[in-house]
Amino acid sequence: MIKSKSFNKYILDDLKTDEDIKEWINIGFEEFLHDNDLNAFIKALEYAVRAKDSILGISKKTGISRSNLYAIFNGEQQPQLSTALKIIKELGYTVKVA
Repeated sequence: MIKSKSFNKYILDDLKTDEDIKEWINIGFEEFLHDNDLNAFIKALEYAVRAKDSILGISKKTGISRSNLYAIFNGEQQPQLSTALKIIKELGYTVKVA
């Protein structure tokens, strides 16, 4: 029997470079702008965090508690814009309006 990768592992394996991760975040944000579904953007941020660092690492760098990050990424809590921007900044990216 062939063992299949989980969807999460498949995505994370695809996010190898900073360009891949930035593109993934941009796609999530564009989906949010298109259909007002914040979940796509938050999921993109979660995958970016997991690909580039870890929940614990970002928690320490941003001062956002790990439990708060898990609640945000699991859809139990809606983040403020400042929270999303803090995560993006700690990943080493900036936000640009075009």
